[in-house]
Amino acid sequence: MINHCVKDNRLQEIVSHQSMVLIVNGKRTVFWHDTWLANYCLADRFPILYHLSNDKDASIDKMGMWDGFEWTWFFYWTRPLRGRNIGLLEQLYVVLSTVHLDNEADDRLIWKDNKSGRFSVKSLCGLLSLTHYPNNGFSFAGI
Repeated sequence: MINHCVKDNRLQEIVSHQSMVLIVNGKRTVFWHDTWLANYCLADRFPILYHLSNDKDASIDKMGMWDGFEWTWFFYWTRPLRGRNIGLLEQLYVVLSTVHLDNEADDRLIWKDNKSGRFSVKSLCGLLSLTHYPNNGFSFAGI
């Protein structure tokens, strides 16, 4: 069943819209590649900064450090930023200003369709039902 589901683009779309990552300590979330802010990954939103980053695959917790109880972002670039790139960095800092890390707990996935925030097969099946997605062609037959 998993192999069938992974290949189904509609299922991937449902999962991406119905789940979100709750960032707590940033250890399980890749800063540039994972979708953890709004509905985009930072590599897509800031492609020039991503290209200039020395830490393209680093988790969030590796992109800064704790100064007492305050998190400070640190970025390492392939070359010094100048001109327009400094403006992009300022935009990135504005986006990151909404992030509040906590060193005490792990990141986790939140399932929006369930009040508890936990994934359930029942909620996924409800989203896959014909009432939610008419003519979707998805079938559990033979699984």
